[in-house]
Amino acid sequence: MVSQSSAQRQATPTCWHEQGIAMYIEYTFKMDDGKVLNYRVKFERPREKQLNPADYPIWTQLKFHQCPNCPLQTDTHSHCPAAIDAQEIVMGFNEVLSCKAADIHVCSPEREYFKHTDAQTGLRALIGFVMASSACPILSTMRGMAYFHLPFASMDEAVYRITSSYLLRQYFKYKKSGKIPDFEFEGLKQHFQEMQTLNFHFLERIRAGCEADSNLNVLATLFTISSMLSLSLERHLKEIQHLFD
Repeated sequence: MVSQSSAQRQATPTCWHEQGIAMYIEYTFKMDDGKVLNYRVKFERPREKQLNPADYPIWTQLKFHQCPNCPLQTDTHSHCPAAIDAQEIVMGFNEVLSCKAADIHVCSPEREYFKHTDAQTGLRALIGFVMASSACPILSTMRGMAYFHLPFASMDEAVYRITSSYLLRQYFKYKKSGKIPDFEFEGLKQHFQEMQTLNFHFLERIRAGCEADSNLNVLATLFTISSMLSLSLERHLKEIQHLFD
């Protein structure tokens, strides 16, 4: 993952559509004052399980406010995978949020997106991709969605993508093991509960390790969307049911 800041960078970045290029997402924020921040994040980010503590902030260590439902062990993993991936972006939130709105350009090898909107919207989409594509065992169930990343998704689009992704995972499980698919979304609801625990303790991790309130605001809003879906999934599904009748 690469983060860079440059006032000289062109307002509209170029996407290279090369044959066989590795999947990545590139977010570019152009502020009203001319400052441009660029984040290029690869989908595959392999790392060693044991990292040098001197290279990363203390709040990224696994034992620092570790989620109680985390299956990783401190004797095998030195750092929280999601925190390691998120820390570079989280620490730069203040610079982005110094401007209320920005031109946000998003590139992938296949296509480009553009939207003039508040900076928090872009940061939520970016950090959502980073965390969903991390090596966190709980978040790893969202890697399929992250691979087909959709910036600036509406609530209806989020519901469609989450439930469709879950049902596709059920299909692959059925083909592999013959287990009866979960059409009642019981497993998805349980996953939402796991996510609620992770969200709360990840915020505690950031709160204890960082002083910037803006970091918490962006993450809290992202996690609130997850909470809304967990509490009212059936209602949101009913709102888009007419599209499939």
